[in-house]
Amino acid sequence: MKSVYVDYLDGTQKKIALEMYKSKQRLKEHHIKIIDEVRSELSLTVDYSVRGYIHKMTLLWSKVKVDVTLMLTEHMNVDITDLLK
Repeated sequence: MKSVYVDYLDGTQKKIALEMYKSKQRLKEHHIKIIDEVRSELSLTVDYSVRGYIHKMTLLWSKVKVDVTLMLTEHMNVDITDLLK
């Protein structure tokens, strides 16, 4: 059984790596550049530029965790309501 789980997780990891690659390509196509990234205990702050204008975005880790959980359950075809029980 272990090899089945390992293969499943490897496949999921490859899908996520491909999605990350595509996301980076979309950023490049839209001329969006990440300038700086600062991680703190509570948040992630990113400075980025779009068409020469500099912007700043701050994400709380609690929000990032929820978003990652939702994306991972979608990739793994898991019903999120089953995890909340």
